[in-house]
Amino acid sequence: MRPRWIVGIDGCPGGWVAVAQRARPARSAELRAVVAPGLDTLLATFDAVDVAGVDMPIGLSDSVPRHCDQLARQRLGARASSVFPAPLRPALAAATHAEASDLSREVGGKGISAQAWHLFDRVRELDELLSERNEWRDRLVEVHPELSFLALNGGKPLPASKHRIDGIYRRRELIAGAFGMAAIRSVVSQLAGTRAKEDDMLDAFAVLWSAERAAAGKGESLPPDPPRDGRGLPMRIVF
Repeated sequence: MRPRWIVGIDGCPGGWVAVAQRARPARSAELRAVVAPGLDTLLATFDAVDVAGVDMPIGLSDSVPRHCDQLARQRLGARASSVFPAPLRPALAAATHAEASDLSREVGGKGISAQAWHLFDRVRELDELLSERNEWRDRLVEVHPELSFLALNGGKPLPASKHRIDGIYRRRELIAGAFGMAAIRSVVSQLAGTRAKEDDMLDAFAVLWSAERAAAGKGESLPPDPPRDGRGLPMRIVF
């Protein structure tokens, strides 16, 4: 049987970007980077997946904010704004931002920001995949890259945004420390000509790092004993 993959997935312009590495004990310097318009298509490019981390909510509350999002904001401090509130499940049925805000206010008392609305298509896509493909329920885990970078940075949140030059530089430095500069060069080469930006690539690397920790049973979960949503999905963020 061929060695399985550990995958880190982030949203990018036009779809999704993944950085993957062979799972232990067969782990090597081999890295694969893929961009695809759909999550199902992206996952299908890997012959076998052990764990895939994804920077998108898994497990949606029906009426109250998720505890994992609140804990993530507390842990990130000055970087708390990078954690967007996960949509309430009833709001996913909305076709417009206004409708989503109305549904969210009706069941939870708060509307939907424009930034959060822009994530709805991807949240819905992931939620539908997990509803239709039971085999992914135990293999897909939610990861927030800023929590990964916090752990890589000795437990301290990064002070600069990933959209600033100094923020990009520090994230690249941390990823190089974890995977090596040769790995970064390899992934940059594989993603050349795609719409994935450098911050997307670095986030995918960070998600991969946390997915590897989760696969090895070494990662942290917020909260440690997560509740499950109405469909049985855990509402947690691992890193």
